[in-house]
Parts: sequence; structure tokens; C-alpha cells
Amino acid sequence: MAEEIAEHVPTLAERRGLDAALLLAALSVMPVEWQPPEVYEPHREEAERRMAARDPEDWPTVALALARSLPIWSQDKDMEAAGVAVYTTGELLDAIRAAGGEPG
Repeated sequence: MAEEIAEHVPTLAERRGLDAALLLAALSVMPVEWQPPEVYEPHREEAERRMAARDPEDWPTVALALARSLPIWSQDKDMEAAGVAVYTTGELLDAIRAAGGEPG
């Protein structure tokens, strides 16, 4: 999944007027626990079924959410078909603010 995220960085950087190299550097130091396919592969069939009508290529994200019983953080409206909780960046920022944090 790290590779897929990195593929989108240049487009996102251009769209937001940001430095792609700086974003990639930030991504590389983020405390992300990348999960090997063995973790989510057992949920592949269910995830593919859930995403078949929307975006079948998103099955790994859904499978990981199912495997870990966690919500998904995404702006992708296709994720609504997954049948798991999906939070947008705005919702997460609102939750941080409500908890007393002040994201920039």
C-alpha cells in the first residue's frame, strides 16, 4: 500500500501547490505500521464482494479494515460501499479539535 500512496503524491502535490519530494520525505518518516498481505489476505474474498460494484481495486484497504476491526480514513466515496466506518480528513480534524487539540 505504501507504493500506491507514493504513486499519488506527485498529483496531490501539484494539485495543492506543494513540493512532492517534501511530501514523500514526510511519508517516509510517518509512524505507519505497514501490514504484509498475510494480515489482510484472509479477508480478500469478503472485501472484493463488498467493493465489486464500486471500485474493486480498493479491496486491500477494506480487507485490512476487516482484519484489524478498524475504520478507514479516506476521502474516497467508493469506500462507503465497504460496510465499515469511514472517516474523512475533515471528520478526523473535527474530532481532534473537539478533543482539545489544534491541528494546523
